[in-house]
Amino acid sequence: MASLILENITKSYGRKTVLDKISHMFPPGLTLLTGPSGAGKSTLLRLIATAEKPGSGRMIWDDTPLPAGRAALRRVLGYAPQAVDLPDDLTAREFALHIGALKGLDRVAADRQFGAITEAIGLHADINNRIASFSGGMRRRLVFAQALLGAPQLLALDEPTAELDGETARRLGALILERARTAAVIMTTHLADELAPHAVAMLRVEAGRVAAA
Repeated sequence: MASLILENITKSYGRKTVLDKISHMFPPGLTLLTGPSGAGKSTLLRLIATAEKPGSGRMIWDDTPLPAGRAALRRVLGYAPQAVDLPDDLTAREFALHIGALKGLDRVAADRQFGAITEAIGLHADINNRIASFSGGMRRRLVFAQALLGAPQLLALDEPTAELDGETARRLGALILERARTAAVIMTTHLADELAPHAVAMLRVEAGRVAAA
């Protein structure tokens, strides 16, 4: 199973340095990110998901440095950002099939996987409804479900359990732990204490640095 390595990653916005020379290896299993609001956790996840580029330093996936390995990483990546603009004019199923196609899944496989995931997290009854009708919690579950399509080897999850009731959050937590058996899962969550016993690492992001929590 592949690991993700960060070497001296720095990210700044204007004069503000958000991440300062971050070096860490993320092995298969669950890694939890903690730290105060605004500390750079979401920025770190965006960099891991290749949604942004670092100012300096490099990322290495499966022994291949990026950007050379970016295409290979994106083929095995699942990303659930904290905030995302969803296409309100599509149904949840249409959106999932589009994401599945981008991940190289055929329509039948994507539909089957999406059905199983949404059944597990209590969204299946609504998959043929337009996203415009979805509540905040339903949107959160949809973003989570699309991240799991294709059985990704690397999952970057930014507060996937936010806005969810306790039972639904626990369902997502169970799926995350299942995926962490065969994938590198890096996530922020308000369920950190509950998931910590199952994590391979718990990191604190603060003042631009990352250290063991």
